Amino acid sequence: MRKSLLIAGASAAGLLLAITGAAAVPVSSHNKSGHDYVADLQPLNAGEHTVGSDTYTIPTASGSAVVNLKGNDLTVTISVAGVTPLTLHPQHIHAGTMCPVASDDVNNDGFVDVIEGLPKYGAVLISLDSDVGSFAPSLDFPVSDASGSYAYSQAASKSHLQKELKGALKLGDRHVVIHGIDPANPLPASVQSLPGLPAWATLPVACGELVRQ
Repeated sequence: MRKSLLIAGASAAGLLLAITGAAAVPVSSHNKSGHDYVADLQPLNAGEHTVGSDTYTIPTASGSAVVNLKGNDLTVTISVAGVTPLTLHPQHIHAGTMCPVASDDVNNDGFVDVIEGLPKYGAVLISLDSDVGSFAPSLDFPVSDASGSYAYSQAASKSHLQKELKGALKLGDRHVVIHGIDPANPLPASVQSLPGLPAWATLPVACGELVRQ
């Protein structure tokens, strides 16, 4: 399975973006009371990209992310479709103010890679892995099913998250980003990644702004 390709690199870069495979976590119905912050996840890097004599096809990902906040209880539910089947998909709440666009491809290689996206979506604020309340390096992100879909649900306490972050969550100013494509089709060397991690695992494929409903 594809997680074995990441173990060595993930330990070196875990504080930035630890990545491996894990079974998709079923989404449970989020609490209808309290406040919902909803992100409409739109595709990034989708379609065909020609670099030299090579053509790379990135799937068109879409979905939604909901952060429900009721008192001190915070629940994140995510539903994604259209990603590469049977592949891990790191996902995070990022601290930046907007999703990147095609013009953020500063080296003009046809891809907005994880480094080029950082000025827009910002650094990782919360890793949406199997333990949202833990800020230790994680090796437990969802893996898509055979149809290229996955569902995720995890809960944490708002006060704990803010204590770890040493600041307010400010969910209405944040973005959710989904990463990960097919490792069997290596990207060109111009596509940048985080230290120790392959570009296929960090390429952003969907992004959405959290908006209070």
